[in-house]
Amino acid sequence: MQNGTVMTSFLKTALVSAALSLLSAAASASNNPAGTLQVTLDDPVWQVMLNNNAIAQRTAAILPNEQSFARQLQPLLQQKNYQAIAELFRQRPLADDSTALQVLRGQVLLSLNRYDEAAKALQAALGKQPDLALAHQALSLVRMQQQQYALARPHLVAAINLGVADAQVYGQLAYINLKTAQPASAVAGYQQALLLEPDNSQWQQGLLYALIQSQAWSQAQAMLEQLLQQQPDNKALWLQRSQLALSQGNSTQALSSIEVALRLGEHAADNLLLAAQLHFNSGSAERGASLLQQAVKAKPDSQHWHTPLLQAASYLAYQQQWPALRSLLKQGALPTQQLPVKQQAQLALVRAQLASADNQPKQALTELQQAVALDPLSGEALLTLAQWYENRGNIELASISYSRAATIKEVQIPALQAQAQLEINRQQYQSALRLLQQVLQVAPQRQDIADNIRSLQQLVRQQRSGGA
Repeated sequence: MQNGTVMTSFLKTALVSAALSLLSAAASASNNPAGTLQVTLDDPVWQVMLNNNAIAQRTAAILPNEQSFARQLQPLLQQKNYQAIAELFRQRPLADDSTALQVLRGQVLLSLNRYDEAAKALQAALGKQPDLALAHQALSLVRMQQQQYALARPHLVAAINLGVADAQVYGQLAYINLKTAQPASAVAGYQQALLLEPDNSQWQQGLLYALIQSQAWSQAQAMLEQLLQQQPDNKALWLQRSQLALSQGNSTQALSSIEVALRLGEHAADNLLLAAQLHFNSGSAERGASLLQQAVKAKPDSQHWHTPLLQAASYLAYQQQWPALRSLLKQGALPTQQLPVKQQAQLALVRAQLASADNQPKQALTELQQAVALDPLSGEALLTLAQWYENRGNIELASISYSRAATIKEVQIPALQAQAQLEINRQQYQSALRLLQQVLQVAPQRQDIADNIRSLQQLVRQQRSGGA
């Protein structure tokens, strides 16, 4: 009887990589258009080969009264018609079968993703014959498919102790160790699997993952460069190279690597967003805005983009990258009505900054007033509105806006200083003095403020003596 093949693929997951720590949002006076991100990679697809022909196992033989049933199964096994085999098994009591048939039943159910039933059949076989290595290995696969890695490990170890020492079992054990945060042990397992199958791409990729997670940077880099020489058009390897660079704080190499992956067809929205973030950080604002728009188009219905989009817009305004900002806003990538109120206020502030750059003061005022109305506690919006009034000579409204901003902790000091300067410009030195004294109470270490206070005190004395 020929051997069947159970094909199983581990679920797609995102590989946890070292995070990219850039600067904070431009709305907080910084350079970073997006939050902390990571390269998104897929786990390798595994093709685990199992011997479905448990009937032929020397350690688990069928009973004489099962020969007829075995002959029924043989053509179905050759055709890999597992559904039909499962239906035949359904008509037989599990407890009455030999261990050979119980193992075969378990493997067939595993191939059909019926994991609970598969586990029950394999446990029944191990109950009769605890040293059956094939049953241990199959049950470990069931537990792995259920993501019950701690339950899978003892069965793989038992299979190894019972003499199963092929590349598959070492690779599976390495995978479990990788998933249970034991990357150093995973490295050893993948190395053993590669020793037995040196050209197996699954073990190569698994070893690379394990080296990166165990922070064996030099080994991972060497292996990655070797694989790229062999497979220069493999976008997954370029993504891994980008991840490895991020892990070591090398944003330049991370950017160049992810750009190669993009040219090779990478289009995952998260990776487009990461590439945009890296471009923003390197000063390539227009490329960053373009990639950000592509990321949104790749996954348009996700609220995941709201914060990065707003941060990117704030960054572009902060850096005065008006063409890139104008392009971003014109694309309609910022869905105003879907945003929370505070984010709507932030967007209105960005639009006000763009309107000011475009010499549209009335539009800027409208947007600023909208920002303050939406978020009365937005210190940045209040400060910007006060500056707008001051620049146009409306000192009274400017002073009121500065006073409101001074009640907000995040902008209290710049608001008090700006209002003090406003009073100095009007030669209202006593009022300016009181404002600067408030600043010194909040920030007593500010020697420059103390010096300004002394200068103002002298002006106040001169003003009083002159008046006398």
